[in-house]
Amino acid sequence: MLGAVLTNLGLIVILFAPNLDYMHAFFSVLTGLGNSLVYVSSHVLSGLYYSKYRSLATGIATAGSCLGSTVFPILIHELIQYYGLLGSLFIISGLNLHLLIFTALLWPVPRRTQVLVSRADNLEEPESVTHGVNQNVEIEMRRDALSRSIYCDNEDHNGGVSVPREVLNQQLDINSECKDENLCVENVNIDKNNVSSPLMWSTSKPQASASQTKTRITDFLIYLLSNIFWNAGARIMLIFFADDAFSMGLNNRDLIILFDLIGPANCVGCVLGGMLGNIRHFDRIHVYILGNFGAGLLACLIPWKATHTFWCLAIIVFLFWLMYGIILGLLVVVTSDLLGTKALGCGFGFLTFSHMIGTFGGPCIAGTGSFVGPLITDWYIDSFENNDLAMYLSGGFLILGGAVMCLVPLRRRLCHTSHPTVVRCHDREEIIEPPDRCTGI
Repeated sequence: MLGAVLTNLGLIVILFAPNLDYMHAFFSVLTGLGNSLVYVSSHVLSGLYYSKYRSLATGIATAGSCLGSTVFPILIHELIQYYGLLGSLFIISGLNLHLLIFTALLWPVPRRTQVLVSRADNLEEPESVTHGVNQNVEIEMRRDALSRSIYCDNEDHNGGVSVPREVLNQQLDINSECKDENLCVENVNIDKNNVSSPLMWSTSKPQASASQTKTRITDFLIYLLSNIFWNAGARIMLIFFADDAFSMGLNNRDLIILFDLIGPANCVGCVLGGMLGNIRHFDRIHVYILGNFGAGLLACLIPWKATHTFWCLAIIVFLFWLMYGIILGLLVVVTSDLLGTKALGCGFGFLTFSHMIGTFGGPCIAGTGSFVGPLITDWYIDSFENNDLAMYLSGGFLILGGAVMCLVPLRRRLCHTSHPTVVRCHDREEIIEPPDRCTGI
């Protein structure tokens, strides 16, 4: 709501601004700050409202931003042609009032979701318990250190029995159904024909230590650095592709068509990234890494003479920005995977420095992505007088971003840390990061 108020206040004031200094103060600073607050908070809320389909929800929300950035420049250009600059500003200010309406319709994060988030942060390492005469009787459960409840999955695995609902005398009643929203256990593999004795409650382990927090922050810093390189590569492609295309012999009409492909490719990529991130057997970090590598390789294909035709460049441009959109749709959910849902807002706020506030060259190192990248490229092109080097540098930054992100799964493998585990109950989903088995990395 604060962001919507600041955005509209800045737009309304510039309608009566006597000079450019007022426009700089109100439009650049006030409206820009308001839009940043709206962007970050809306994406974080989309990740908090929907737990089970968090990846898809954030992907669709990001696709809306891409669609707006595609449609509105065309709309504003037409408005300026018909109504002039001042008249178009009046219309845009009126259209922007929708932020106040829709933010007023938003509801706070449900109390139930807040409780689940709090419990998810206190869940401990999975413990496997095998009890009985048959080795098929295996249940993997997690214990909530605060409420001593068990989290269970309602799905039927391989013709198994219903999931436990109650804990009576520290025993699991395997004949009842899981209907209580506070009782959830995942990865159940029970052969109901061979269960001969009850499964006992396992011994609890200590809560997440400070080393776990340090490990999460380390993973997030790696992710932040990777995002800087990814953002730098994408900015170089966006800024310097036009000059390279003109040097290949393309005219203005062809170039406009190629740039028109960016918006649709981003929209499709965001939704596709959200869908891939919601598939249970897909590691979101691996999808993020493959997106970086794919975009980097596509950028390196542009200088090849075999691709210097309109249709080849159109395919490359569409696929490049499709990869970009996939990564864009995964930013929120990967942040949630690395830091946890509680720190999602703070983490995503830091992450946006690399592709929003970074253009102002702020003191945060995350902001250097879209500021330093083009500067380095400009110096590189002037030194060697070759526009193709910009595309190679763009691809190099993107591949470097993917390579840096490889440090996260590599660290987990070296530390024998399992991937984040998904706990499901009805229509909710929480991500639990098991403790590391080494603290030196």
